[in-house]
Amino acid sequence: MAPAVRRKKRKDEIKVTIAPFRNMADYKTCEDIQREVWHSQDIDVVPAPMLMASTHSGGITLGAYNSLGDMVGFVFSILGMAGGKPIQHSHMLAVRTAYRNFDVAFKLKMAQRKESLKRKFTAIHWSFDPMQPLNAYFTMGKLGARASSYEEDFYGETTSLLDKGLPTDRLFAQWNLENGDVARRLETGPPKRDYRRDIKPRVVINRLIETAPGMMNCTPVKLNCTSSQFLFEVPYNLQEIKNRDLGIALEWQGKMRQVFRHYFKKDYSATDFWVIEQDGHLRAFYLLEKKKY
Repeated sequence: MAPAVRRKKRKDEIKVTIAPFRNMADYKTCEDIQREVWHSQDIDVVPAPMLMASTHSGGITLGAYNSLGDMVGFVFSILGMAGGKPIQHSHMLAVRTAYRNFDVAFKLKMAQRKESLKRKFTAIHWSFDPMQPLNAYFTMGKLGARASSYEEDFYGETTSLLDKGLPTDRLFAQWNLENGDVARRLETGPPKRDYRRDIKPRVVINRLIETAPGMMNCTPVKLNCTSSQFLFEVPYNLQEIKNRDLGIALEWQGKMRQVFRHYFKKDYSATDFWVIEQDGHLRAFYLLEKKKY
């Protein structure tokens, strides 16, 4: 899975405004965007009445609108509780295909953060698929969220093509909105990582083995690591691997279950997702760190 190539567009085509949903038509458009992005059947689409009720009951629903006023993306969170404190649980974030790679998703999350802070929430939680490296990079690399909870087959079987063939395992992200490290990451963006400076000095608990062009297997992972932080490497093109060989993808999901469940029980958290370029190839790593109390 190569990095997406930015297409040249006129500025007025990619300029977006983030705002609350304006009317019933926006809620219906939200249903359409869900179908476009996740290729789900209607049984898995959150319907307009539920979106409206959740928003009325303390959730946050924001749309991204182009210069013509058309909705091109949205973010939707519901009111929740974690550790006895109220939070926003961000259930959905979606951007139409033509508007990806233009920071629309990032702008939606920034607006969601701003609105949450305005309402005195200090945390937003959500789940994401650890088998989707781009989502992991967005969640932890760009937004600065971290994860210390892993759930196997959380949603059960869905009709989404993105979930087809695999259990719906999820990492649960915690985005601490007032944390200084988070604020700095949002301001400066993810640091550019270098193999010699960032990877080589650290413990890596596994190694990738190329079995065919673009197909990567994994060596046995080390489960006895006691370093304060270590790296777990995954193929950057993991989604492509899933599309080509579901068996290998299932093996990778098994490795993730093994690593995250084992080390989370030992008080580690997944705190970042690094992508580096080495010899013309992209490599991807989850960074796990021992919790500090």
